[in-house]
Amino acid sequence: MRLKLVKPCARCPIPDVDPATGEPGHAVGDVLASYRADARLNGALTFGMNAVITDGIERVLRTGLAGRATYAFD
Repeated sequence: MRLKLVKPCARCPIPDVDPATGEPGHAVGDVLASYRADARLNGALTFGMNAVITDGIERVLRTGLAGRATYAFD
C-alpha cells in the first residue's frame, strides 16, 4: 500500500471543551498556537497529514502485519 500525503490536517476543537460542563474554551488552543500554528492552513493548528491511497486500494491491513515506511521532511 502506498499513501500520498496531500495536505496538513487541522486539529479539531474538542480538547478545548470542558468535559464537566461542555463549554468550549481556548486554553489548550492558545498554548498550542504558540508552536503548532501552520501558515499553510491560515494559522490553523496541525498535527497530522491527510493522505490518499495511490497503490494497494484492495489490500487489507490486519493486526500483526509487518510494514515499513519511508518519509522525508520538506
